[in-house]
Amino acid sequence: MTIKMAKQGVFSTNPMRGHAVPQWETVQEFCEWWNAANRPIAPPDEVVNLSDDATSFCLFRSGQFQVELYLIHPCPNLPIHGHPDVDVIKMRLDTWAVDGAGQLKQTTYREASETLVTGETHGAGVNFKGRDVVNGGFGLLAFQKWKDGLTPTTVAARWKGPTVGPMQEDLIRRLTPGATVMDGYADTTGVE
Repeated sequence: MTIKMAKQGVFSTNPMRGHAVPQWETVQEFCEWWNAANRPIAPPDEVVNLSDDATSFCLFRSGQFQVELYLIHPCPNLPIHGHPDVDVIKMRLDTWAVDGAGQLKQTTYREASETLVTGETHGAGVNFKGRDVVNGGFGLLAFQKWKDGLTPTTVAARWKGPTVGPMQEDLIRRLTPGATVMDGYADTTGVE
């Protein structure tokens, strides 16, 4: 990304501008392309989604494919859940540090998860809220392929299983009208 000074401040130009974006068949192909293309950032909008245990922002979207950055809050609720009509790959962010010689060095390396296809579930099944757990939260990339005909929003609103709290339930009601949301449980299966 090129940063230029303007009379009124700083603005950036995206190095992807004018470049063709490929078409992918699978979320795996999309994940591999995005990482190989140096993780281009081209947000489709300025929407920030806030839930009970995470804040998310879409970094890149093309058609039914997108990658969201999730900032997982400390001591999260991690119920077992699925994302109806969305295939998802999760990838924790690597960490980096500048050493004494001024060189950028990778300090952790994390591989992407296997593809979670619609109908499959994930989550630890544990709620860490209110526990004496030292946990500063973490960054997570969520690569997604949404079913044709659906408008991609956030996978926090395409949910089947116990919810993480009232903020997420409100998010689901707002972004997935017609979903079943009650008594700490949501199901967006079949909701267009």
